[in-house]
Amino acid sequence: MTKRRVIGMSVLPGQPTDGSGVVCIHLFVPDERGPFVEPHVIQVDKVAADSGRPVLVAGPKRGRLACNPKSLVAAVERRGVTTITMRTDDPRAVTCPKCIASTFYTDIMQKLTGGG
Repeated sequence: MTKRRVIGMSVLPGQPTDGSGVVCIHLFVPDERGPFVEPHVIQVDKVAADSGRPVLVAGPKRGRLACNPKSLVAAVERRGVTTITMRTDDPRAVTCPKCIASTFYTDIMQKLTGGG
């Protein structure tokens, strides 16, 4: 028999907590002085000599959350519930209002949408 695991995730303010609410997803910001290493971040590795287009790879990268630069993101288990911090390096998936209000988010979205 396998042990049942319970995962706790934060939902956005005002969202229902019955499993139907919108989950809070933070923005990962690359930062060499950040408090944690994200194991799987999409990044430009090199420019292909023949095409001049960026080559993307996934790998570990030190960084922080856009909304809370000092926050640690390790999973925490209390009384049988493992609480996790959802995060992404894709700004289009971010739902955290504080991350969305950050300068890093605004700048990267302008670049993605051709505005900067």
